[in-house]
Amino acid sequence: MPIGVDYTALERAIFECACAGCESIWITVNDNWIPLIKERIGDYVYDPVWYYRQYDVNPSDGRKLIPIFLVPHQPKYRDRRDSLGWGVINAAIYATRSTKKISNFLTPDKFYVAFPHGVYEPKVLMRKRTIISSNTKFCLQYENQTIKDGKRLGFTFTWEDVKKINAHIQLEGTGRWKAIGKFIKGKNYEWSHQLPAEEQYSARHFTLEKVFEPLDFFEAEKIDLSWFFDIKTWEGYKEFMGSEYCLKRPVPLARRKLPLIGVDDD
Repeated sequence: MPIGVDYTALERAIFECACAGCESIWITVNDNWIPLIKERIGDYVYDPVWYYRQYDVNPSDGRKLIPIFLVPHQPKYRDRRDSLGWGVINAAIYATRSTKKISNFLTPDKFYVAFPHGVYEPKVLMRKRTIISSNTKFCLQYENQTIKDGKRLGFTFTWEDVKKINAHIQLEGTGRWKAIGKFIKGKNYEWSHQLPAEEQYSARHFTLEKVFEPLDFFEAEKIDLSWFFDIKTWEGYKEFMGSEYCLKRPVPLARRKLPLIGVDDD
């Protein structure tokens, strides 16, 4: 979805993560979209802070790469809780479990979230990196509204928050069956009944504010944005494209692929 010349909404979200100081970027994507998106964005993005070090003898040698990983929804959650909000949690789960298999030193202790359909200037985050990576919670807000109000604005959360959100969804969401009495082993229809298809697995329809309801930003560090557009609808997209604000594609978006391991370049 273009938001500028040769600049897409997904690339803006990726660049936002890079500005926030993320060490890796994990994106929940449907399986059939992975090849196309991989071809468009490449394997990594440059860290913008380390990209413009003009006083280095060889500036290109000091550039830091931030790898990008595309992950699908876990099979056990597909068509059950695979909402937009759960896609964020899904990426955090993949990031934690994948890195933990390599080393506990690589396991992330904090996550930053960026939404492609939330459009604003991501460079405002570059001066807040110390706070974003600290133990202090962080979120962006526009007109006193945050992700808690369903606005697609950046924020941070921890693994403990993942546990709270998971428990919240299990409690608030429906399954395939609904209990109507005391549990009786081997006699499902005597203590429960099957819900209609449209009422099963209600968590897949949860809104952003519903999914992230357990988050607490009372003592969080907040940044007020001077402008923000939600382009998830055609009306919102037209409003942004017709506004005075213009975003240019940042140079650190490399669109390059890393060489394969163990393969001779010749």
